[in-house]
Amino acid sequence: MSKYSLRSVLDWLRAGYPEGIPDKDHFALLAVLRRRLTDEEIEQVVAMSIESAHEVPDRHVDYDTLRAIIAGILNEESSEEDVERVTARLRAGGWPVTDDNAEHEVRDVS
Repeated sequence: MSKYSLRSVLDWLRAGYPEGIPDKDHFALLAVLRRRLTDEEIEQVVAMSIESAHEVPDRHVDYDTLRAIIAGILNEESSEEDVERVTARLRAGGWPVTDDNAEHEVRDVS
């Protein structure tokens, strides 16, 4: 089980991608999230995002594509440039990204 609440992960994603997640970032986003979350936890965040989509109606997310990527149906390598771009967006949104992939304790205060 992740040390992050699912809601805090969803909030970080929405802060990093306020207009939604562009197609070009899907693979890199999952690569970055998998550094800290399991596929099951990512799927739970996707489900929570669907359930709470009414909170941000102008936001576009292609949930079917995300689920296919998580399930491994769609396979593509993320370029280092894509991963760096996604990492910067998530870091700006408060996601605990580190350059060295070291684990840091981040406590959810919500």
